[in-house]
Amino acid sequence: MNVNVATERKSLKVLIVEDTKTITNLLQVYLMGWGLEFFDAPNGAVGLNKAREFKPDLIISDVQMPEMDGFALCAAVRADSNLHDTPFMLLTSLKDDASRKKGQLVGASAFLNKPVSVDDLRSKVRDMLKLPATK
Repeated sequence: MNVNVATERKSLKVLIVEDTKTITNLLQVYLMGWGLEFFDAPNGAVGLNKAREFKPDLIISDVQMPEMDGFALCAAVRADSNLHDTPFMLLTSLKDDASRKKGQLVGASAFLNKPVSVDDLRSKVRDMLKLPATK
């Protein structure tokens, strides 16, 4: 029996942790075309709970948020035995080297500056999730 692999592949889950709903929606639009399933959270504390609940294939997080920032969220994800291998992308308007170094120290897989370039975002996500190029 010949099984179509494309129909059997489950949707990859992406958790977007961002306190600005407009940016969350924009990121989802930028990443359309791969059939990804999106979840969102308004801060790191809620994001960590959702990550534990949904076990996403990728987490994209803002750095500057209330309650728990993106650095703390990334560190918590890396410390969680069920999530520690999850690719984690930090997005920030912080442009200093110290912030980039902090992102590396907490284990971020990628670090993109806002405003995010659509091409850079799509390229990083494609590489992290091993997705095909889209038209």
